Amino acid sequence: MPHKKGRQPLTLIVVPHSERAPVSICIPTWLLPVVCVLSLAFLFGTGFLALRSHYLDAEIRVLQEERQLQVVRAREMRDTILAQQEDVQGLSQQVESFEAELAGVRMLSDEIRGLIGVSGPVAAPSATPAVYADPANATSTRAARIADSDPSGQGGRLGGGLSDRSMMVAMEKSQDVVGMQVSIPRTFRELADLREEVLARMERIEPEKRTNPVDLEKQLRLLAAAPHYWPTDVRRISSKFGYRTLRGRFEFHKGIDIPMWYGTKVRATQDGVVASAGWGSGTGWTVELEHELGFLTVYGHNSQLLVSLGDEVKAGDVVALSGNSGNSTGPHVHYEIRLNGTAVDPFKYLDMDQPLTIEK
Repeated sequence: MPHKKGRQPLTLIVVPHSERAPVSICIPTWLLPVVCVLSLAFLFGTGFLALRSHYLDAEIRVLQEERQLQVVRAREMRDTILAQQEDVQGLSQQVESFEAELAGVRMLSDEIRGLIGVSGPVAAPSATPAVYADPANATSTRAARIADSDPSGQGGRLGGGLSDRSMMVAMEKSQDVVGMQVSIPRTFRELADLREEVLARMERIEPEKRTNPVDLEKQLRLLAAAPHYWPTDVRRISSKFGYRTLRGRFEFHKGIDIPMWYGTKVRATQDGVVASAGWGSGTGWTVELEHELGFLTVYGHNSQLLVSLGDEVKAGDVVALSGNSGNSTGPHVHYEIRLNGTAVDPFKYLDMDQPLTIEK
């Protein structure tokens, strides 16, 4: 059957150099366009891949440069964080050292208060800001971050762990500093008040007993333990301690006389035990109280006694009612302080924080 025009196949004849017969290859005409298309596709694909490879190489070089830059920055950041951590540790040591010195000052002030018998200041509410993170969770979080960090120092999580830890320590110490900014002025005021208390007691000690530390400490302890409250609500003195003239006689007065009307409450000036409660020669109805460190107080010329021998009393307890019993020229209370059996001037120990009237 004859082929139609335009669709006849092509015949390729291959003639070998040897004596072999030529070989003919019949190629259909539709195959040529396919081969051309495939060839063009191959050429375009090869060119695209070559161009894409060139762009990828360029991107890889850029990424490598950025990676190197990140490594350098990470190392610089790590060095900065380590330096900050050293600064924070230095601050922490300074704060701890200052806190230790402040604690020593407070301990010394407490010892001085105990020595002179002054109660400590009332604790004020702390002004240190609250920590808004759970310390347990913060500690575990920091530990986890450090455990997961990159030990090679090439970036990773080490910087973050060190930074978080340094920030946490810095926050804690900054809160301590804020707290000290509030407590230090208060401590200075307390020390100033304590200094005034000590100076006030020093003025009551004889100058010759202030130079020797042993004597000074003994005197301060005596002042702290001595009866120092007033025996009545009346703060008026009609006769002081020392020599005086009474009814034409020159004599030594062993206490102070506080004038008041009958039945006024007479109070214990310090905690103690009733050593005597009865009639005394010259002092009439009299109460004697024993106290610490050899102190004894005497309350004389009463109209009624309200305690008995051996009773324990507290400072401020009513032990008698005033009167005019015994050798007396009018209703009053004879108040006397004895130290190891010797009468001493009550003014040395009595509180002088309120106005006092002394009659001439």
